[in-house]
Order: sequence, then C-alpha cells, then structure tokens
Amino acid sequence: MKRHLYILALAFGMMSCIQDDYLVDGGVSSPEVGTDTYTFLQFHPHLDTLALLIERAGLIEEVNDENTLFAPNNLSIQKYVDEVLAEMREVDPEAVYTVNDIPTDTLEKYMGGYIFPGKITREDMSERGEIVMAINGEERRISLEPREDYEDELSSFPEYVFITYKRGEEWDEQGVIIDDQQSIVRTSNLISTNGVIHVLQGDHTLFDYQGN
Repeated sequence: MKRHLYILALAFGMMSCIQDDYLVDGGVSSPEVGTDTYTFLQFHPHLDTLALLIERAGLIEEVNDENTLFAPNNLSIQKYVDEVLAEMREVDPEAVYTVNDIPTDTLEKYMGGYIFPGKITREDMSERGEIVMAINGEERRISLEPREDYEDELSSFPEYVFITYKRGEEWDEQGVIIDDQQSIVRTSNLISTNGVIHVLQGDHTLFDYQGN
C-alpha cells in the first residue's frame, strides 16, 4: 500500500512540475554576446543572412566599430526578396530573384540605415524618442514606449524599443504614426565586444520596403 501511495505522489509531483514549468525563473540572462558584432551575426541562425549582406555592402568595419546596430533578421530579408519578386512577376511571370540578386549599390546605399554612431542602449531612450542620424545620412526616431500588453496579468505595462522611419519631408507628431513607419525590436540591449545590437521583429521588411 505504501508503495502505491509513493508512486501516486511521485506521479502528481511530476505533473505539477510539467504544468508549472513555464513559471520557473531561469534567472537574469547575460546581455554579453562574447564576440564582436559581425561574428555574432555570422554564427546566429536567424541573422547569418544579414552578415552576408553587410559583407557585400562593405560595412564590416562600421558594424564592428563602437556603433549600434538595429538588426533585421533573416525573415525580414526574405520578406524584402518576396516583395521585389512579386513586383518583377507582374511584368515577367517567370522572373527569379534571390538574396544574391540584391544589387551591391542598393546594399551600399541602404544598409547603413541600420547602423548608428555610438552605443545606444535602452537606458539612453525615452518614450518621446530621439531623432538620430544613421551612418548613411538617413534619420530615424528611436524610442522606448510602453505597450498595453498583458494588462490583465501585469501591474505595469512592458516597454518596447521602436525604430521609426520617416516617410514624408517632416516627422509626424509624436504618437501619431501616419506616413512614418514603426518597427518594433524583438530583442534589445545585446552587448558585443565593440557595440550594441537590437534585433528587429520578423514583421519588419528589410529597408522598410513597401514596393511601388
């Protein structure tokens, strides 16, 4: 009888562990990636295509300087390829377009829009945001904004990093995104041996491309 009770207790204990496993706190993860920015991209399964594009754009030195990179992941790059291909097939249904077909001059012109001078961390950001110039001369607004997510589960709203692209001649008023395009950061404050990396959410399209 005791043996049966022991087995039942063990079974219930295991079920409890399985059901509550998602509540276990694994501790604070380290933001340090342990390598320079470019090496981190090369060996990350979701960012390795970005590393190839940076190499083709001739921007490895800039990425590995004391700069901040807002990194579009492989999905963002594939979305760009799909957008361009869809346009090409309106003219030629048999058209083919891959990552390798992105022109070098396009990469040289626009890839620098993800790289910003200095080390910009979450601690440097505000809800209002700051207009910052990328190394290719394009302006972006970088902000840390609360989102009303999980309002039933949390007592305060989580804050997300956003990067906003200017569409028109002037910036839209803060909080009113009409012509400007906002992209959310999925993982922020990764610290490489030379700079800072913020990885964009996969719904971002490379170069903020929206076709013609």
